[in-house]
Amino acid sequence: MDPLSREEALDLLAGAPVAHLGLISDGKPYVTPMSFVVDNDRVLFRTTAGKKLEAMRYDPSVCIEVSQFDPGSGEWASVVVIGTASEVDDDETGARAVELLYDKYSSALGDPLSRGGLQPLPGLPHLIEVVIDEMTGMSSGRGFTPRTRPGRL
Repeated sequence: MDPLSREEALDLLAGAPVAHLGLISDGKPYVTPMSFVVDNDRVLFRTTAGKKLEAMRYDPSVCIEVSQFDPGSGEWASVVVIGTASEVDDDETGARAVELLYDKYSSALGDPLSRGGLQPLPGLPHLIEVVIDEMTGMSSGRGFTPRTRPGRL
């Protein structure tokens, strides 16, 4: 396995369509997929009230993971972020998050102008910021033959 540079890890993190958020809920590990964006050294996402939000309020230490896998070659790469989650009630950050989310997911969401401009995603009223405290990235490695490459199934 080979480590990714910080730049490679940030690129993989920012480009991933879905991340997995790990946290502790009622004393047990809980992992859930989420849509998100990266803005400098933080991850932003929106959510509703529920298990995820309650768990973050109780213990804001979270883990975020993204990965990619090429079934043809067996090559993979992943990034793990350790951070601290907090609710953000700042109009400027909220507007920035909505703009970045629409930019990232525009093919799935369509043209925001057709909705009368950027909307604050009213179905997801809670904006969460995860400051990246630690980030590691790894890849399956280079220099292996297809038969011996880690991650090859």
